[in-house]
Amino acid sequence: MSEQHNVHTLIPDSPFATFEVRVASAADAAALAPLLQQLDADEPAPDVALLALRLETPEPRRVVLVAEREGRLLGTCTLNLIEHLAHGFARSAVLEDMVVDSRARGQGIGQALIGRAAQRAREWGCYKLALSSHLDREAAHRFYTAMGFAAHGVSLALPLH
Repeated sequence: MSEQHNVHTLIPDSPFATFEVRVASAADAAALAPLLQQLDADEPAPDVALLALRLETPEPRRVVLVAEREGRLLGTCTLNLIEHLAHGFARSAVLEDMVVDSRARGQGIGQALIGRAAQRAREWGCYKLALSSHLDREAAHRFYTAMGFAAHGVSLALPLH
């Protein structure tokens, strides 16, 4: 790899460049794994083969979205459908694994991903789109608030291992 190429990969994409938001496929697994690792650098990278297998056989209650420009994945999120038994089977959606490549932030990629996720949630007949975010991710919280998300209840987790 030439030195010039290394310099080029460190330069952020132009904010005026276009990108596509689409459903992820098995072919995206190798590029998706390091992107997902940006969510928590202390976690091992996802297994590419397992990721490809899961993306190859999509589930009707889950959709993985990716933002792509010229073959490069810029961001991703996963949308999960939930039916609430106690509320007449009302539907909601939960947004998970939301990440925009650190070199591509501030270009509207996160907004586009959330916009497409909200559209899909509406198509599913959902009454709300929810997410949880780690307490120390203050910049992410400002972003989500600017996108129209509001605090709703308390998110609690029980570690199972």
